Amino acid sequence: MYKLTQTSSIIRLNDNAIIPDDPANVDWQTYQGWLAQNNVPEPYVPPSPVVPVSVTMRQARLVLLQAGLLAAINTAITDMTGPEGDAARITWEFSSEVHRNNPLVTMLAAKLNLTDAQLDDLFTLAATL
Repeated sequence: MYKLTQTSSIIRLNDNAIIPDDPANVDWQTYQGWLAQNNVPEPYVPPSPVVPVSVTMRQARLVLLQAGLLAAINTAITDMTGPEGDAARITWEFSSEVHRNNPLVTMLAAKLNLTDAQLDDLFTLAATL
């Protein structure tokens, strides 16, 4: 059995050998013979993106701006009262990074009705900015 890759090379599954697309390569020739017998390789499946544990505050603000959520986050933090509100404002204004599992992040996501998947997507996108 073989598996496609994101390149023209293939993977032989019994030993995970990477076989280059080279007509002079004996393993490539064997693969071509295997295909000629109407066999079909397993498809390439791209790896799932890894959700970053944290992003910079700049990245967080940019992704929230891009998603149209920055004003709502600012309002939600401004509207928080008491010591919890003071701590949230200090965290928002003075942190250098935002952690995905921070309770403030979780609470703000809930206020905006963001699912875990949507929050993961925001962190993943933020890491690219």
